[in-house]
Amino acid sequence: MDVRDGEPDFINSQAQERTNALKFLKALIIVEGFLKVLKIVTSFIILFLTRNEKCEVPLKLFLLVYMVITIAKFGIFMSKNLPFFRISRIPEYRENTDITLFSNFIEALLLFWYLIGFNWIQECENCNVANPLLYYTTVVFVGLGFVAFIAPLLAIVLLLFLITFVKPKLQEVMYKDQNDVSDDTYHCAICFDNYIPGIKLKLLPCGHHFHQECIDEWLDLKDTCPLCKRNINLLYDLIDPPEYDV
Repeated sequence: MDVRDGEPDFINSQAQERTNALKFLKALIIVEGFLKVLKIVTSFIILFLTRNEKCEVPLKLFLLVYMVITIAKFGIFMSKNLPFFRISRIPEYRENTDITLFSNFIEALLLFWYLIGFNWIQECENCNVANPLLYYTTVVFVGLGFVAFIAPLLAIVLLLFLITFVKPKLQEVMYKDQNDVSDDTYHCAICFDNYIPGIKLKLLPCGHHFHQECIDEWLDLKDTCPLCKRNINLLYDLIDPPEYDV
């Protein structure tokens, strides 16, 4: 297989992956937006249905403030994510720092309110019987809230685990002659030995090529290309995506 044929395929493949990632991100935005609206509507309905009920702890206040905070979060969410529907590739997106700061404040306020709600749930001994709608709705919202705050931490741990222990499968090519490489480099940049017919080369996602044995030993120590220093693990694109045209 010609290395020059393989390089455009890799770049096109990565570009397609980023296009698919953007489509998937848009789908997630729609789903999350729908869930926020569902929380707002649910809170309003529960408050309306229990408007005449008396509760020994202010669970109505919890749901009312929770609904207001969720409305604020929905507005911030739409402001931050609508630009994703106007771009063709992820690197074009830049966050608004003012919106991000306000979003962080709302998240901190929401966590504080979850703690208040959790405390009220503990204090309410008979609410599950006297006010089941208020009680179980509050329990669900507080439980989901704690999960939402813990999930990103678990995701970071999982991402670090995958980056550390999961190695990507690199394309292998059989070198035949100098026409098989995409540039004027006819030797391995690691050992500096010339390529000879019948030897296996490995092609990195960045397009650089090396002896299979040499690059395997190199990648046991580092996950970057020896020449351009680009990371071979596409999971790093979640942190610092390269700018490929899509």
